[in-house]
Amino acid sequence: MFSFKKEFGEKEKKFDRKKFAQIISISLAVGFLFATAIRIWFVFPFVPETEEMSPALPKGKRIYISRFVRDSSLFLGDVVLVEHPTQKGKVTLVRIMGKSGDQISIKDKVLYRNGISEAQDKSDFSLQFKDVRPAFSGTYSNRDNLSNLTVEDRNYFLLCDNRDDCVDSRDFGPLPFEKIIGKVF
Repeated sequence: MFSFKKEFGEKEKKFDRKKFAQIISISLAVGFLFATAIRIWFVFPFVPETEEMSPALPKGKRIYISRFVRDSSLFLGDVVLVEHPTQKGKVTLVRIMGKSGDQISIKDKVLYRNGISEAQDKSDFSLQFKDVRPAFSGTYSNRDNLSNLTVEDRNYFLLCDNRDDCVDSRDFGPLPFEKIIGKVF
């Protein structure tokens, strides 16, 4: 069909395997370094080892955490990974239930934020209570009955979805923004 004439002094082009192997190996190395940088500085996988956020994030299910978190990018209902305030080297998954300036109280296991209960708030997530006992009295524990608490600036009131199987802000109080490692995608 079409034929090209070879001009005077023009060489026939051959496939150079060495150059091709060199290009492929450099591309793979750059890709590996790029993926490693993303994994270290931007996004990383996390597998919950407990049922604290079940059923939304069940035990053993891989999730991805974004390290790019700003105070302004956190909203009520977001799930975040935080450094445990009392156990060094431990992390926990929790949901943001109160932000700066919110009035928080808990009455008979029901959270009230600014006077509005969770039931009236119509959240997209479901809470679990495995403990069938009634709420503890306020003299025994603040977990199920917490008097009014105002969340300070750049602090968050954090609760697990599976309330009876976790340690959260009912035990250690609101956490500062600096303790937040990342946000679940």
